[in-house]
Amino acid sequence: MNAARAVSLAAGRLRAAGCQSPRREAEHLLCAVLGTGRAGMYSLGSGELPAGILDLFEDMVARRASREPLQHITGSAEFHGLEFRVTRGALVPRPETEVLLDRFVAALRPDPGLLLDVGTGSGVLAVSLALRYPGATVVATDVSSEALALASENARLHSVRVLFSKTDLLDGLDARFDGVVANLPYIPQKDIAKTQPEVRLHDPLVALDGGPDGLSLIRRLVADAPRCLAPGGVLALEAAGRQPWVIARLLERAGAWKEAERGCDLAGKPRWVTARRK
Repeated sequence: MNAARAVSLAAGRLRAAGCQSPRREAEHLLCAVLGTGRAGMYSLGSGELPAGILDLFEDMVARRASREPLQHITGSAEFHGLEFRVTRGALVPRPETEVLLDRFVAALRPDPGLLLDVGTGSGVLAVSLALRYPGATVVATDVSSEALALASENARLHSVRVLFSKTDLLDGLDARFDGVVANLPYIPQKDIAKTQPEVRLHDPLVALDGGPDGLSLIRRLVADAPRCLAPGGVLALEAAGRQPWVIARLLERAGAWKEAERGCDLAGKPRWVTARRK
């Protein structure tokens, strides 16, 4: 069987399983097995794929058809043009969080000295910030040892220095940061069962569960963040649905913030909130 035929058959199987981009994912999986890009894969033409390659590909397709995340199968995910290691120990990086990063960077002063990523997960935000601001000190926290181990691996992968700390939100931190960014769990408990199988069956619950209305952790962070932000420092948060509006109102009422803004991701869905410490 050649590459084109293998991809076609796999795409049909993934389509029947309910995967949203079956052909693209089938191509991605075969490229991962071959260790090449899409052009390299199709350059093989009508040549028969080795039996060992087909066996590995079949195994990957079967896993994806069971709705295991593509990123867990390949072990990596792209975020903001960079490749990151992915495991079941942290949330799979989403394109929506790229918008959060862009908004955070846009709100920061040009040369921040001290930055904090709360609930770092796989570390994509912390590592991206360390790459963008090589002169800054980047700190990243999480309650999960598995997530911190993965984030540390990703920092080594990109040869950046990030200070990791196992702590609950801002507990134990007394520095004055120029910016705090957080993609905390924001799915309401009752809605977790309604999420895609890739999410509810494979992402860690601690990275999903935002409490009764999805804002339990975010409320705590908003209340405590002024203590850890320098005057003029930026807070940036990811959320969904009506949550950005609710968070913006919380910030406005708290009295410690100015320039509270909210906006949408590339799909036009409400996704982020930023504010500046008075």
